[in-house]
Amino acid sequence: MELDQLKANWQELSKKMENSEIFNRKVTINMLKRKADSTIGKLERFEYFFLVLSVILAGLYSTLLAINEERAFKNESIMVIIAVFVLAGIWQGYKIYLLGKIKYDSCTTIDLLKRASEFKLMTQARFVAGMVLLIPTIILLVNFQRDMLTREMIVGMVVGGTFGLLIGIRAFLMHWKNIDELIYDLKEIKSYEKE
Repeated sequence: MELDQLKANWQELSKKMENSEIFNRKVTINMLKRKADSTIGKLERFEYFFLVLSVILAGLYSTLLAINEERAFKNESIMVIIAVFVLAGIWQGYKIYLLGKIKYDSCTTIDLLKRASEFKLMTQARFVAGMVLLIPTIILLVNFQRDMLTREMIVGMVVGGTFGLLIGIRAFLMHWKNIDELIYDLKEIKSYEKE
């Protein structure tokens, strides 16, 4: 009788332990999903901010183009700037679309990892393309403005460009950190789902 009672107690304890492990795994996965959702929210806010900024600046420069009398800026220079902001806005829109595809309820964790990696690749491509196109864009602007450039304008362009570049690189690195966190969280979720 004692042996049967001991076996029954052991089986009950074993079942409780198994249920506890399953519960702990589910809780851990849910915590990781909430953390990943928070990171996705940060990424979306970043992308939407720069999309709105691109749209506003494209609109402002379009207004400037409409009223410009070519005293300070040539129309060609303004068109180059508008093109940059329009392309940046399109790129931001595409990246927002990619972020929208990272949803737990519609795909597996492996698909989520692939989509997050694709988003990371597009972010890296945007940074590299932006850096590569920065010099030709500046050369184009200087070429269009060559008749109107003064020493003060050149100094202002260099100082403003340097600050803009530093701010852009810092924003990119912070964004890159969030993307790495998202991918790490998704890998953690995948490892817990395997167990």
